[in-house]
Parts: sequence; structure tokens; C-alpha cells
Amino acid sequence: MTIKPTLASLALLSGILFSASGYAQDTVTLRLHHFAAPATPVQTEYLEPWAKRLEEQSEGAIKVEIFPAMQLGGSAPSLYDQAKDGVVDIAWTLLSYTPNRFPESEAFDQPFLPTTGEATSMAAHEFATTHMQAAFEGVYPIAVFAHTPGKLHTRDVSIESVDDLDGLALRAPSKTMNRYLGLLGAQAVGMPMPQIPEAISRGVIDGLTLPFESAAALGVLDIAQNHTFFEGEQGLYTAMMVLGLNQASYDALSPELKQVIDDNAGLEEAQRIGQVMDQAEEKAIEAIEASGEGEMFYIAQDSLAPWQAAAETATAQWIDDMGKRGFDGQLLYDEATRLVEKYTEQTM
Repeated sequence: MTIKPTLASLALLSGILFSASGYAQDTVTLRLHHFAAPATPVQTEYLEPWAKRLEEQSEGAIKVEIFPAMQLGGSAPSLYDQAKDGVVDIAWTLLSYTPNRFPESEAFDQPFLPTTGEATSMAAHEFATTHMQAAFEGVYPIAVFAHTPGKLHTRDVSIESVDDLDGLALRAPSKTMNRYLGLLGAQAVGMPMPQIPEAISRGVIDGLTLPFESAAALGVLDIAQNHTFFEGEQGLYTAMMVLGLNQASYDALSPELKQVIDDNAGLEEAQRIGQVMDQAEEKAIEAIEASGEGEMFYIAQDSLAPWQAAAETATAQWIDDMGKRGFDGQLLYDEATRLVEKYTEQTM
């Protein structure tokens, strides 16, 4: 792949001139690369409006070109390094795509931790800016966030109790959820999102774990038509994600253009993305209910005991693993839980 010249070299070669307002007259184009389908709500309802805001607030000096579905090459796990190394300017990716690289973020992978996408995203952003600054060296985190709690979607069987998981091959999004589903008797299969449609259509997996909005954007809900929900405030799982800008690209901007980026980064952006996901989740569920083509199953709160017992075991094992790696896993988990509770109370 040809590596794009840095913004600093482009500025030097083109001799950027500045207007009276302080914005560059020539356009700085930032390439944004991500793994999801172009129809995913995060692109259509957040990334595209976000790019438009940057362009308007910079008086046309900043443009963002969005490349979904790995159109610029590489695999989903390579996205973070593409942004860090300057192959692209901005990447949206899941931190769990690179296991062991962001160990602190795994606190948010624990089962039955998340509430809404909005509250959990705000918690994830504050957590990351407090506990993970060193991990993001080389990347400017525009927003750290988490998706609306994922559900179980299966093809030929329905999951109405924990016993129904026995022997099923289920796609899991992280090593923590791999462990958790294994404790429940399932055969957990790790794979990035782009591989899911082929895997479920060919019967490689019996089902998958995803929020409805992501599953709908991938086009897998016409195959996996059995959907399992969990009653209560906490959902089954989430995953921490980042929208990250190459630090050198940011550093090469003028002070005025840096301010435009800064004004469109941070906790409020994480909240916006979470809101987009929550709204898209509701729409996807309503569409399935209206079509009559999907079956919805609910695990009642009085039936959650075996699910939660396995969750406690998985989290305890993660805390123990973190201790062996030199991290205070209990502190990180308690902090993640506290922040989710904090922002859930603020946004309810």
C-alpha cells in the first residue's frame, strides 16, 4: 500500500496561505478508514455529519473522505496501526481487534457491565482519558466509545435458556466474551465483523453476538432470525472503540485548524456516537417487529442467575490474569462499573 505523505510535507510543498480568518486557503484532506459497512448508522448518522461540521467550522479548510468496509486495504485488526503509522489519517476501530495491546480497555469487555450506548460511551471516554493515555501514544483520540449492548442472534436454533447454548458455535467479539461463552457451554469463535456474513450464511457459526444496529448494517438479520434479549438495566456485553487521528496529522495543522478538531472531539462526541447507536438499535428492533420475520426471546431477570454466575467467574479470571500482567484488574473493573453507573444516572 502506498503511504500517504504527511500533512506537514504537503503543507510545505504547496505553500499554504492563510486567510484573514486564520484558516488555510488550501484544503487539508483527512482520510478516514473503518471496518463497517457504508450503511452503518455510525457512518451515516455520525461520521458524515461530523465531517460536515469540520468542513463548515474550518470554512472549507478541512475535508474528510470516508472509506468504509476496509476499502483502503488491510484487515480490520490493522486499522489502529494504519492511523498510528500515518497510512491513513483517521481510523475507527475496536480495541479488542488487537488483543493484549489495550489491556485496561478489557474492563469494558466484561459481561453485564454496559447499560445504554450513550452512558457506556461516556464512561468509556472518561475511563480511557484517565487510565489509557500512554496506550494511545501516536494517536489523538477524537472519541473513545462503546456500542449499545449486544444481543444473541442465531440461525437455526433459538436461545431461550442457558442450556440452549450447549455446543453452539457463536461468534464472540473479544477474548473475554470467548471465555464467557465457553463457560456457558458454547463453542466461542473469534472473528472481526466483516467476516460474519459469510460465516453465518455458510453455517460456519450457528449465531453471533452483536447489537441490532450493527447486525442490520451487515445484512445478517435475514439469516439469523432468532434474537435473545436480557431483561434488566445491564446488557450482555459491549466493546470499547476509538475514533483516532494520527498524531502527526494533527500536529501539522495550524493552531486554528487544531482548534476545530478539538471543538469536535471529547466526551460530547462519545455521547453523540452512543446516542446514534441507541437510536439505530431501536429502529432496527422496530423494523424486525413490524416485518414479523424475526423471533424475539427474553431471558427474564429471575432466570439470569446462571448467566450472571458465569459472568462473575469470567470477570474474576480476567482480574486474576491482569494481576499476573502487573495491572490492578479489580480497580479497573470497579472504575468502569462506577463510571457506567455515573453516566447512566446522568442520562436517564
